[in-house]
Amino acid sequence: MQRMQESGMVRRVAAVPNHYRLGYLANGMTVWDVDDAHIERLGRAVASIPGVSHCYRRPRHLPAWSYNLFVMLHGRSHDEVERQAEALRALLGDACRDHRILYSSRILKKTGLRLARRPGPPR
Repeated sequence: MQRMQESGMVRRVAAVPNHYRLGYLANGMTVWDVDDAHIERLGRAVASIPGVSHCYRRPRHLPAWSYNLFVMLHGRSHDEVERQAEALRALLGDACRDHRILYSSRILKKTGLRLARRPGPPR
C-alpha cells in the first residue's frame, strides 16, 4: 500500500462512516450565491470548519440558478443544520447575496469506484 501511495497509484485510504447510524439524520446541501471576487478565500474558510463534509465551487446557471458555492452540512435535526447555516451566513458576510438549504429526502446507495479486471493471465 505504501508503494502504491508513493507511486501515485493510490491517493488516499479513508474510512467512510455511516452518518445516519451515528444519529445525523438531517442532511442539508446548502447552496450559496457568493461574490466571485471573494469565493476562493471564503470557500477555503468554509471548508476548514468542523462539520463541513463537502465544500466546492460550481458554475452558476443564470438566470435560474445563481448559486456558486455548495456546502454539505449534517445534523441531528433540521434546527441543528439551520444553526450551522446561520453561522456560515455570518462568516460569508456581505459577500453572500442568498442561500438555500436542500435537505435529503431519502438515502441513496453509495458505491466506490469499481474497476473491471483486465483479461489476461492470472497474477
